[in-house]
Amino acid sequence: MAFRSRSQFGRGGLLVAFATLLSILLFAAPAGAQGSRGERPHGAASSLHFPSPRPVPPAPTYLALGDSLAFGYSQAKFNGLYPNENPAAYNTGYVDDFGKVLKLFTPALQVVNDGCPGETTDSFISGPCAYQLAFPLHHPYVGGPSSSQLSDALAYLGAHPGTVSPITLDIGANDALGLIEGACKLEAACIAKGAPAAFAHIGANLGLILGDLRAAAPHAQIIVLGLYNPFGSTIAGADELTAALNKVEAGVAASVGARFADPLPIFNPPGALEAPTICLLTNMCTPLVDIHPTDIGYAVLAGVVLQQYVLGLPPLQREPWRGLRIGAHGL
Repeated sequence: MAFRSRSQFGRGGLLVAFATLLSILLFAAPAGAQGSRGERPHGAASSLHFPSPRPVPPAPTYLALGDSLAFGYSQAKFNGLYPNENPAAYNTGYVDDFGKVLKLFTPALQVVNDGCPGETTDSFISGPCAYQLAFPLHHPYVGGPSSSQLSDALAYLGAHPGTVSPITLDIGANDALGLIEGACKLEAACIAKGAPAAFAHIGANLGLILGDLRAAAPHAQIIVLGLYNPFGSTIAGADELTAALNKVEAGVAASVGARFADPLPIFNPPGALEAPTICLLTNMCTPLVDIHPTDIGYAVLAGVVLQQYVLGLPPLQREPWRGLRIGAHGL
């Protein structure tokens, strides 16, 4: 049969051919659906279904809680920005460093940083964190500046069930500083005398905080970051007291299935190395005599948190991290 040109079909012929083809594509029954004589089953046109779009799963979240360490604070940066404090400028803390590593494996991860400088275990529970009354936070609390960090964390967990992990928490340092610098004015005997009551108070409040977090996020990995001693040997027995407080916090963390990251052995090595290490990892040797970490110190804190995070993963989930090495013995 000879090929027919477009002019031979004409406009009407093209429309009829297109309509015929469209009807075949839309209404032809699939193979095996025809009757014994090949008829299209009645109502086949109405049985056409398009797949529903798959719901986009919510993005996972890393929730960071705590005091100035979680916030990423340094006194020099605060002074340089004052009075126009911008939380985005505090971007070299351990939360930032740890979050960046997590995003290598989970690019969609959200980081929600509730950290508030000056937070104590009491203000964490009941509010307010005084810093938030004057300056903005990375993540303003849903209840407003006078609300507590714990209430905001629980509200976030309630609004995002099953999507938040890990959760990190550092708290208790400002309670201890209230004794060390406030009540005792750096006097060693006074600090030693007041330590047992202070540690018991911190432990009780930490237990309440972690109990609430665990109830709200039963399957999340929770990591508690302990304390280092920025005063070193300038306060007699300070390393031993810091170790005792870390032991209290580690025990409370274990009671709710949380892991404990201990920075004390790195920040405060025994002997002659302690003083230069403190100068390297904190701002104590600067004119500001600031207890907060340097950028290197914050990176070290992120490393001890990361190590506990990886060790807390199920074995199969731990495998992609094997290439990373933290410390002398890796992961």
